[in-house]
Amino acid sequence: MCRYFILLIVLVSCTKEKITPNYNVLAKVGDRIITDQDFIRRAEYTIRPDYCKGNLYIHKKIILNNLIAEKLLAIEAMPLFDKQDFPSFQNFIKGRKEQSMRQLLYYDKGYSKAEIDNNELDYYYKKAGRIFEVEYFSYPEGEFADSLISAINDGFSLKEIYQATINDSIPTREVGWFDPNNEIVNQALFLNDPQKGQIIGPARLDDGSNFIMQVKGWTDQIDLSETGGNERLEKVIRTLKERRANDIFKKYIMDVMSGKKIQLNQNVFIEYANSVSDHFFTTKDDKESAIADALFKGSEFLEISDIKPLDKRFQPLNLFSINGDSWTVNDFEIALKSHPLVFRKKRMSPSEFSQQFKMAIVDFVQDHFLTLKAYELNMHENSIVKLNESLWVDSFMAYQSAKILMAGKSDDFSQPILMKPIIDDLQKKYNNEIFINMKLFESIQISNVDMFVTQGNVPYPIVVPQFPSYTNDNVLDYGSTIN
Repeated sequence: MCRYFILLIVLVSCTKEKITPNYNVLAKVGDRIITDQDFIRRAEYTIRPDYCKGNLYIHKKIILNNLIAEKLLAIEAMPLFDKQDFPSFQNFIKGRKEQSMRQLLYYDKGYSKAEIDNNELDYYYKKAGRIFEVEYFSYPEGEFADSLISAINDGFSLKEIYQATINDSIPTREVGWFDPNNEIVNQALFLNDPQKGQIIGPARLDDGSNFIMQVKGWTDQIDLSETGGNERLEKVIRTLKERRANDIFKKYIMDVMSGKKIQLNQNVFIEYANSVSDHFFTTKDDKESAIADALFKGSEFLEISDIKPLDKRFQPLNLFSINGDSWTVNDFEIALKSHPLVFRKKRMSPSEFSQQFKMAIVDFVQDHFLTLKAYELNMHENSIVKLNESLWVDSFMAYQSAKILMAGKSDDFSQPILMKPIIDDLQKKYNNEIFINMKLFESIQISNVDMFVTQGNVPYPIVVPQFPSYTNDNVLDYGSTIN
């Protein structure tokens, strides 16, 4: 029988991923902690190797053995590696820590305060099964925008306008209420009751682009089973709470940024942006809608090595000021080492770069002040932030340790086989320092669907480190049991 599997690329659409301050300790390895959330995320948010890809009990034991192995390798690596020898990694860890602080701030000031009205819940429960089919396209400002409105007023459909202008079939898509839609789209389709053929827009999005769409029709998906109804209800509650949290947190951000004035040094900014842009958009043949692979590399942010201009004359120049305090290009680029720049729009033309770059700087400054607020509230001392920092540090240290141990001996496929005796010895060495909550372990359920989970609109999109593949051992014959 052929074995099929599904690989899902999951984008967490909310602006700041929810970090909950609640967790249960699954295992202790020396002074390290593995939580139940660590286990679930490392098992389900990354691609597991074939030897523990399923959801059988034996696979759960292999997963736990690898998580413990990672901690053991990290402990062993401490005398060999001084983090000061890895300045780029230090910046990465600082950025990771501060991102988790901002996410905890989102939870504290947004998500925890979100409440749902029963009437609202009932309304959207009914709307949640509706799937709209729409025709749509985005377009720039200027003459085209004026001509578009004129053509619509003359009674032309979007399909006719698009075909006449672009000489191609107009894009279509299905839109559901659970999708991470712009609020303008959600209100037009699900808060109101649009008619077939109705045109929605033109409208301007946060990334500066304009869009317009036309309703072709819709279908209503109905699940009469009790299980299906309960699942939809839970999903509606979760989605409403997240959207309400986002609205609350936006107001909180406005309070944090109140009174703060960002002033771009236009002369420096224009030259600096052009220098960076020229580095990526090197030919005039780039299509307006094409993404520059060299710029984004399939991601949402620029690497620090990418953002540097071609010469150093910009370094001492003032790029912008905040309430009179100047930031030089050098200050900005140093800060980017721990906070890669996030662009609102992934697909852009060279002519759009300057505006998108400007908005990315504004978002960077906003994150700067949210981070300061999180420090002010001592969120760097929060246990969930420290655990997240430790997760990335230990993953890095264990990976470096395995590279030394397996130098010239292994590839990724054979590493867990060759390293198993090493991990077995470490289990014996640290046996008295390993504790496992077996009752909690037994209660954890995992999926057998491959997923690689990322989150959007943050400097570091990958949610957890890659799966720690150090042993294929399926026996828990070491350590002590704790409750």
